[in-house]
Amino acid sequence: MHLRRLLAVPLAVPVALVALASFTQTSDASVGVGVQASPVSLGSMAHRGQRYALPLDVVNTGTEAEALSMRVERLTRGPGRAVPPSWIQFAGPAVQLAPGKAARVSLELVVPGGATPGEYLSDIVVSGAAAGQPGMGNLGVAAATKLEFSVSSAPAQGAFSFPVWMWWAITVLLLLTVTVFGVRRSGLRIRVERGSSHRDAVDHQGEPHG
Repeated sequence: MHLRRLLAVPLAVPVALVALASFTQTSDASVGVGVQASPVSLGSMAHRGQRYALPLDVVNTGTEAEALSMRVERLTRGPGRAVPPSWIQFAGPAVQLAPGKAARVSLELVVPGGATPGEYLSDIVVSGAAAGQPGMGNLGVAAATKLEFSVSSAPAQGAFSFPVWMWWAITVLLLLTVTVFGVRRSGLRIRVERGSSHRDAVDHQGEPHG
């Protein structure tokens, strides 16, 4: 019995060391995400019915590969309407980044035709998550930056809002103009004469000749 206890002690020491090393390695792993400090904004007024590119710089500040996802949420207090999440379209569901790597994400602002003019303010929240080892939970962090722009009440320069029937009318007029111009340039002449009726021809034949 004493011999079995003595053998159990030296065997327990290596097992404890392996478990401690595994815990230390897991605790050293970190998950982090960074986003640009400057707000995401437009250099000019946004117009209804138009689309605009909004670049966003993100970085993986952790030691594990991460999947970065983005969403629109109002966190910042201030004047202006909240940006509807449907106005911001992301390139994909998530961006995969290796540890310490940065990327520029392409966002797109789509302003509906019926948007209310005025100032808009919200935030773009970037969340980073890295899957842990089997049997462990997933770690997650997030960072945010402001999203701000203004929608103009004036139509976009060069934009036309004609109804469909008016476009058809303009197309027909252009085709007629081109046709008439082409006929004139070709030198063709169209002569229209009124032919006499059969009765008139008979009357002329029955008249006496002098």
